[in-house]
Amino acid sequence: MSEPIIARRRLLQGTLAMGGLAALGLTGCSNEGRGGAGSQAENNSVELPTYIPYTGFEPDFKGEDGVSDTVLHYPADPVAVTDGPPGDGEDVGVFAVTNTPVPPSMDQNAYWQALNERLGFTLDVSLVPSGDFTDRFQTTVAGDQLPDLFTYFPGGIPGLPSLLQERAADLTDLLSGDAIQDYPFLANIPTESWQYSIYGGRIYGVPIARGAQSSPALYRRDDVLEEQGLDPEVQSWADLVTIFEELTGGNTWALSNVPMQLIRQAHGIANGWELGSDGMLVSTNEDERQLDALEKGRELVEKGVVHPDTTSSDNQQRQAWVVGGRTLFFEGTYAAWSSLAARPNAGQMRLGVMVPPKVDGGGTMPIWLGPATHNLTGISIGSADRAPALLEVLNYLAAPFGSEEHLFKNYGLDGEHHTMVDGDPVLTEKGQSETQLGLKYVAEGPWVNYVPGKPEVAEAQFDTQTALVPTAIGNPASALFSETESRKGSQIGSALGSAQTDILEGREPVSSWTDAVERWKRDGGDKIRDELTEAYEQSQG
Repeated sequence: MSEPIIARRRLLQGTLAMGGLAALGLTGCSNEGRGGAGSQAENNSVELPTYIPYTGFEPDFKGEDGVSDTVLHYPADPVAVTDGPPGDGEDVGVFAVTNTPVPPSMDQNAYWQALNERLGFTLDVSLVPSGDFTDRFQTTVAGDQLPDLFTYFPGGIPGLPSLLQERAADLTDLLSGDAIQDYPFLANIPTESWQYSIYGGRIYGVPIARGAQSSPALYRRDDVLEEQGLDPEVQSWADLVTIFEELTGGNTWALSNVPMQLIRQAHGIANGWELGSDGMLVSTNEDERQLDALEKGRELVEKGVVHPDTTSSDNQQRQAWVVGGRTLFFEGTYAAWSSLAARPNAGQMRLGVMVPPKVDGGGTMPIWLGPATHNLTGISIGSADRAPALLEVLNYLAAPFGSEEHLFKNYGLDGEHHTMVDGDPVLTEKGQSETQLGLKYVAEGPWVNYVPGKPEVAEAQFDTQTALVPTAIGNPASALFSETESRKGSQIGSALGSAQTDILEGREPVSSWTDAVERWKRDGGDKIRDELTEAYEQSQG
C-alpha cells in the first residue's frame, strides 16, 4: 500500500503538478510555524519522549544518517513481544485514513475478526478515503463525533493547536521523558518525529514516523530501459528528456506525471523554505529559477511524453500505469517503492530512482528530505480517562518489525491472508483486500525496507537511500507551525497550484507565475513567512 499523500499534499492529486507543490509550501505541506495556541519557545521547553530503540532483531543492513534499516527476508519464527491483550477490555473506536479500496466490513472480514480476538475487544475502524479526509475530519470535529482514537495531519487543518486543546487528550504526563517506558514500542519511535506532536507546550498525539521515506523520488522502469539499451545515468536534463522522447510512442508514454519535484531539484531550488541573508525565511515560491523549472515541465507536456490522462487520474492509477508498462517513470515518494514492487502484476519489474541531474549538465544535485512524521494519532478528550489504556493499544499496534504481532498486523492469518514463500509472507488476494484497515497510519514502528519474496528490491532501496539520503536537503520549517498557514494555506495554495497547472498545460504563459506568487504572498504567504521566521528563531534558542 502506498502512502496517502493528503493534508499536506491533498490538493496535488488530479493535477499535472502532482508532487511538485508539496515541497513549495503551497498546501500546508509541512508542520510550519507556531502561531495561535502557544509559542515555539513553549514547545521547545517540552521534554520529548525518551528514545529507546528496540533491539530484538538485527536487520540485514543497518541504516545510518537517516537511511532506514533493511531486511531481505522476514525473521524466522517471530515471537510475541506483548503480554496479553492491550487496553482495558472496552471497545475502541478509530477514525482512520486509507489510500486503498475500503476492505470488507467486519462481519465479512476474517482478518478483522481475528484482530478483535487478539485484542480482546472490538476495534471499530471508520475508514476515510484519502481524498475525502480533510473534509470528513472537519465534519466529524464539528459534530463532536471524534471516536477514541483519531488520525490527524500536522498541516492543512484550520486552527489545529486550539482544536487539539479543545478536542484531544493531553498526553504529556504519560509520554514525556522516561514516562514513555510504559509503552516500549512507542519509545521505539525516533525522537525527531515527536516534535510534530507538540502544540501549546503539550503533547497531543503519537507520530507515524517516515523520515526519508517521505522524500520525493522519480521512479524509472530499469528493466525496460535495459531492454531498450538506454542508460539512465544521465549527466544533464537534456539527456533525460531525450530518454523520455525515445520511450514515448504508440500506447506508451514516458511519464505518469510531470516530475516537477525532480525538475526543481535539478535547478537547485531549495526544499520549501530557506534562510535568507537577513535571517528571514524565504519561500522557494519566490525563487527566480521557478520560471525555468516551469518551462521545463511545460515542454514535457508539449512534447507529448506525459500520459494525457494524468490530470483526471489519481495516484493509484498513475502507479498502475508504471507497473503495467503504460508509462515508464512515476514521481512519488520513497515509501511507494515497496508497494509498487509488491503489486500482484509487478512480476520481475525492476525499479530505479533518478538522481536529479544538474539542469545544465556536469553532475547531479542533492535530493529533498521529506518530513520526519507522516501523520499522528490523537486520543479524543472524551476518552481522556482511558488514555493509559488507549496508549497500550497504540503500543500493541506499533509492535516492531520481526515480531509475531507485526507479522499478523501486516499479513494476517497464514494460509488465508498470506502464504509463506521461502520464509516470506506473501499476501493472497484475500489478504490484499481484508488487511487494509489503515492500521499503519494508526500506530507503527520505524520504517523498515522490506518486500516479501523480493530481497533484491529491499537491497536496491537500501543502496539508493545510502547514496542519496545522507546529503539530502531538509526544510528548515518542517517541524514548525503557522496559524495563518493552517487557516489559509490550503486556499492560497490551491490558487497557486491552479496557476501552475495552467502553465504546464499551456493555458497561461510561464510569466504568469510571478503574478500568482505575488497574490499568494499578499493573501497570506507573507504572514506565513513572518510566523515561520519567528518560530524558527525561537527554535534556534
